Order: sequence, then C-alpha cells, then structure tokens
Amino acid sequence: MYNVMLVDDEEEVRIAIEKKINWGELGFNVVGTAGNGFDALDMALQQRPDVVMTDINMPFMNGLEFSKQLKAELPTTKFVILSGYDEFEYAKEAIELSVEEYILKPVNSDELYQLFSRLKNRLDDELEKRRNLENLEKYYQESFPYFKEQLLDATVASGFDAISADFGMLKNLSANANDLVEKAKVYILEHYSDSDLSVDKICSHLNVTPNYFSTLFRKKTGFTFVTYLTNLRMEKAKWLLDNTDEKAYIIAGMIGIDEPNYFSYVFKKAYGISPSKYRQKKEEK
Repeated sequence: MYNVMLVDDEEEVRIAIEKKINWGELGFNVVGTAGNGFDALDMALQQRPDVVMTDINMPFMNGLEFSKQLKAELPTTKFVILSGYDEFEYAKEAIELSVEEYILKPVNSDELYQLFSRLKNRLDDELEKRRNLENLEKYYQESFPYFKEQLLDATVASGFDAISADFGMLKNLSANANDLVEKAKVYILEHYSDSDLSVDKICSHLNVTPNYFSTLFRKKTGFTFVTYLTNLRMEKAKWLLDNTDEKAYIIAGMIGIDEPNYFSYVFKKAYGISPSKYRQKKEEK
C-alpha cells in the first residue's frame, strides 16, 4: 500500500478527489490533506508520502514552490500537478521539476483512476528494483565473514606489506569521503543564493549519486542537505536584516528563496519571529 497526500486550497475539491475513486483498490492510502503549501510541507515531512497530488494556484506558497521544497528533502516522492486551463503555462516548470503527471481540472473519475494505475505500476517497478538491490547487499553482508577470512589468510601469506596497503586504502577512502563533504560545503556556500540549488546539482558537480551523497553528508554533518542549506540561508538572512536596509522580500531573493511568504515562514520557524518583527525589535534597541 502506497501513501498519497492531497493538497488544494479548496476543501470541496480535496473531498471530491478523495471520494472519486476507491484508493484501497488501487493500492493507495490517503494519509493526509492540506489547504496550502506551508501546512502541506510540514505534513509531508512527517508522513513521507509516496505520491503528492497538489494544486498549483494556492495562497502563501503555490504548488510548484511546495513541490520544489519537498522534492529537495524527499527526492523519491512522485508529484501530480493539478491545474486550471488558464494556468497551463506552468507546465514547462512542472516538467523541469520532474513532475510525474500534469492534469487539468475538472478531474473525472476515469482519468484519476488511469493516472494512479500508471503511478502504481511505476512504484511497483521501483520497489522491485530496490528489493533486488537490498537482497544483493544482504548477500554481500552475509558473505563478508568468508571474504574477510580469505583476506586475512592472504595478508598473512603475503606479509605485513599487504596489511599496510589495506590500511592505507581504508585511510584514503575515509579521506576522500571527508574531502567530498568539504567540497559540498564550499559549493553550497558559493551557490546558496541560487534558488534552484539542489542535491542533484551538487551531485552533478561532484560526480556522485544523490543517494550516496545524501547518506554521506548526513553522516558527516549531522544534517540533511536541505536542513544544512536552510540553516545557512537563515544565518545569511539574519545578517542582512542586521546590516542592511533591504526589504524582507529583497533579502529572500538574495538568499535563494523566490517566495517571500515562504521566507517569512522559514525565518519564523528558525528564530520564533518574523523578519519584519525581528528588524523592528532591532531598531527599537
């Protein structure tokens, strides 16, 4: 059973979509609904849905901005974008976000059923591939004691030079991992003001896979990429509020956040106060 979230600012639309098809029959479970991007982002990070179906035109944070923020944190989540006919110009941006499906309102039951049938097949294929990889990894882990014994026999036979070589190789692997993370930090520091900075961009620059990078980065820093980037952006925003007269929406763009309302939301979450009130308190001192 796969988890799906429905996001639309019109409650009647969310209810109608939820009731249009038999989700359980298709292999899905609706784990939550939300009326705006802010609430949806918090809910999705807790529920970690396999699929998110979101409207584009919503207050505070539109569906594309919400999808971009969530995709950075949960890269395997599938997105289905809902749109009215007058919003079709957003299709190009949706494609750039690797949205799985782009569907026009009003949605009918047959169309919705076919759409989620396709998604179910894709999710099943990906799950099968992950299971195969896990089984392969399990095989190697179970075989490791045997390989280790063979390696020890070989090193004893060939003397301490081989042991030293193996130790040197392990040191090099550790050094390379640390070097990779440091390079990532430098890249983030140099590009945090780019609104499209993502795990995929960094991995392309470093020539590593997203899964390997995300696991390594979190292990070495204690933070996910998104949390690390957000913390850095908020530190820069705080400095700009303290040391410049730029308006909050300008500062949002300077630190790589296109949506001013989202900037205000994240800043308040980080410091317990909105950017405008933070500056106001500073000026009162």
